[in-house]
Amino acid sequence: MLLHKLVSQLDKEFFNTPEKENLANWSYTQKSKKYINQDFLDLKTGLMIKGSENVSEVFTCVFITDEIVEKLTSLKNCMIITHHNFDFFEDGRGLCPIKAEVFEKLIACNISIYVAHAGLDTHEIYGTSKTLAEILGVQIENYFFDYFGKPTALIGNVKNDNFDQFIEETRNTIKREKLTVEKYHNKISKIAVIAGGGDEAEILRAAYELGADTLIGGTIENTWKAPFVQEANKEFHKLNKELKLNLIGGSHYATERPAMIKLVQYIDSLGVKCSYMEDEKLLNTY
Repeated sequence: MLLHKLVSQLDKEFFNTPEKENLANWSYTQKSKKYINQDFLDLKTGLMIKGSENVSEVFTCVFITDEIVEKLTSLKNCMIITHHNFDFFEDGRGLCPIKAEVFEKLIACNISIYVAHAGLDTHEIYGTSKTLAEILGVQIENYFFDYFGKPTALIGNVKNDNFDQFIEETRNTIKREKLTVEKYHNKISKIAVIAGGGDEAEILRAAYELGADTLIGGTIENTWKAPFVQEANKEFHKLNKELKLNLIGGSHYATERPAMIKLVQYIDSLGVKCSYMEDEKLLNTY
């Protein structure tokens, strides 16, 4: 498929937030900025780097990590649709800008990067929290927590009211050997779902006020050492000592992974061969 036609379709589908994102500036440095598509610099999402005009194959992923780049650079003339325009580590480094040499490698292989971030998080079909809730069997009731003008979190009912059993089912479903768990209740009925992040006092308070007794997110214990992140995480846990919700953390990567797998269906429907590209290291990092 021609790149500009594919990008046009993706823009129609994922440029759907009322407010423009403001996170893109963190994803590159002054050294790497010269490789970034000007539209991405202006719009903060969409086509980040431009490769071949003829796209032979598409891959989806969660982050642009070294493992993903190594797989991509054995290919030619393809597109990677990533949820995040960042590199990522499940340790103190957290979210990191994509290195200039990574852009150089991908451009040399005529590989394009397309970013679907907030527009995917809040998407009515492929949303990250929505997709996570669906595979966990959560019957969705309400959406909440504004994210660039649209809600990204949700709350719903679960059939299995045994918290320990729900944890085990969740662990198996998202393919994690370990989950971060903070338990206050043996029985559950209403669960709030926020893929990727979740460790914000505002989200926790809203979930509680909507009747949730449990919250599942990506980062319950946040290891990123950025001071503002650590401060927010402390406030989150301080509030939960008062509210006493059960907490489940599935990792940023593993809770957003299902949406990127589901997205393959949409790309296939456009007539382009597509598959999900796994980062096994991130999936298995604890």
